[in-house]
Amino acid sequence: MRKRFKPLVDKLFFIIWIPTSLMMLGFTVLAAFAPEALFIMIPVDIFTFYFLFSSLSGYAELRENAVFIKFGFIMKIEIPYDKIRSVSRARKFYSESMLSLKNSFEHINIKYNKFNIVCVSVIENEEFIEELKAHIKN
Repeated sequence: MRKRFKPLVDKLFFIIWIPTSLMMLGFTVLAAFAPEALFIMIPVDIFTFYFLFSSLSGYAELRENAVFIKFGFIMKIEIPYDKIRSVSRARKFYSESMLSLKNSFEHINIKYNKFNIVCVSVIENEEFIEELKAHIKN
């Protein structure tokens, strides 16, 4: 029994994403006139575009024994239900963890182990919270 939740994307994410992308491309084109500057600009572009695009490809999935959260193309985490201490909603611009779907103001904070927190932004926030709490109680 697996249920996958898609990431929530706010309009503000695109308002920030499009000008940032254009600005980074513009700086890279200008840096082409000084080839040594490309050694700095190309890695910066790759890093920036990874974090801009990775927010759109992440998801949260409720599995039988754990919640699986994937952020981007590389980072992922699997949290067993018995390790989860609390689940709460938050509305803020930032998130406590690097491993989060942070393309929205609406977050679901999942606290697990002693000090770990993961923030998730999914389209069906209420349904995700209800199903996650149901898994935790079992």
